[in-house]
Amino acid sequence: MANEELDYRKMSILKAVIDDYIETQEPVGSRTIAKKYDMGLSSATIRNEMADLEELGYLSQPHTSAGRIPSEKGYRLYVDKLMKLEDKLGFEPTAEELEDVKVRMQHEIGEMSDQIRVASELVSRLTEYTSIAISGAADGTQRIKALQVVPVEPGKALAVIVLDDDSVKNAIIQHDKAISPETLMKVSTHCNLLFAGHRVEEISMNMINSVSEATGVARTALMPVIDGIFECIKKAADTEVHTEGAVKFLSHPEFSDVGKAKGILELLNREDLMIDLIKECSTSDGLVIRIGSENKIEGLNECSVVTATYSVNGVKLGTIGVLGPTRMDYPRVVAALEYVRKRLTGGSNLEAPEGMAMLPGGGSAEITEVK
Repeated sequence: MANEELDYRKMSILKAVIDDYIETQEPVGSRTIAKKYDMGLSSATIRNEMADLEELGYLSQPHTSAGRIPSEKGYRLYVDKLMKLEDKLGFEPTAEELEDVKVRMQHEIGEMSDQIRVASELVSRLTEYTSIAISGAADGTQRIKALQVVPVEPGKALAVIVLDDDSVKNAIIQHDKAISPETLMKVSTHCNLLFAGHRVEEISMNMINSVSEATGVARTALMPVIDGIFECIKKAADTEVHTEGAVKFLSHPEFSDVGKAKGILELLNREDLMIDLIKECSTSDGLVIRIGSENKIEGLNECSVVTATYSVNGVKLGTIGVLGPTRMDYPRVVAALEYVRKRLTGGSNLEAPEGMAMLPGGGSAEITEVK
């Protein structure tokens, strides 16, 4: 059914149930809502509304005598229309933690991939959930900014590729000593002219072979150089994955069962699955939330994933995802990811993400980019 079926009262009660369940981890009853939330409604009225919400599929009742808990459908409406971030914006880390992160990002880190990794660690600390980071464009759209082959000593050279996120990949080349440094520089110039501006995935052996024709260097003599360039390209194409706080799953009651927790930890150790998970959730810039069965990886049907893809001047720096139970503190996670976005892109103040608007009647917000 469409969201129009819910009036403001039902939405307010649904939001209160979800907020309380996220906080207490316990099924929520009508008396709890009546006492904790100033709605001007009796417990009986709230109970009837909660029964309607259950019938509509937004709530479920785990036991006959128990209160109610949100369903996936309820969480989806919550993250799309009801949650608000302003209560979560005061959770900044300590001054010491911020200084540590600032130093590591600005002075000790050479590549943007390292900044994404450090940012992922911060997100995990702020949210108390597991974070998964992928550096660079997870969809393979990195472009080569520059390519050089630098002579080191007779028979040895260094292939260097700079990507458009300013990350650098290199490989040592052992080559025929008959190739002079001048010839290597000539090869380097042609390679740079040929490859610069292309996506990594566009580079082919035919393009590299054309360097032999253009420079007059025999293909057999040039092959070690070609191999070194391909090794660089392979490094650039490989996706780097960093997982932080994997054991934090053990602190959530949903995963108190040893077998279930072990299954999640085994999935987290599968880099190929984590890459697929984050890629699936980072098809566009902005924020993406996948709840429960919306995740296509078997074993994560009781988990939610929130991802944010970070870009500067159109260049994708990377994607950070937060993985936790469906009973995730979504406002806090979204606020943490936005906080880190400000840090990565040079901002200083934590604000609500673009696309948020107050709903009539007070206090709730819509994130239009959530998918």
